[in-house]
Amino acid sequence: MKAGRVIGEVWATRKARGLEGQKMLLVALEEETRVIVALDTLGAGPSDRVLVSWGSGGRNVLQSGSDNRQKLCDAAISVVVEGSSEGEGEHDVHR
Repeated sequence: MKAGRVIGEVWATRKARGLEGQKMLLVALEEETRVIVALDTLGAGPSDRVLVSWGSGGRNVLQSGSDNRQKLCDAAISVVVEGSSEGEGEHDVHR
């Protein structure tokens, strides 16, 4: 998983089969200069800090089990982070 922050949303009237009804968000990855598109089933919103799962992990967010190979997904939001701790202190992610 990689941490990032939601910076926008992607809209499309035409999508590949299997993506109908899926919400697509733009996520700026922490400690990287990349912005990626991740599918969202958790209701993440603008400025939310999220963890993104990749590859088969991303597919498992959409549908768990070994029969998900037909799911078109390379990245999916698996956690909406409310807080975290590092060492001795806790950190509020809503900065």
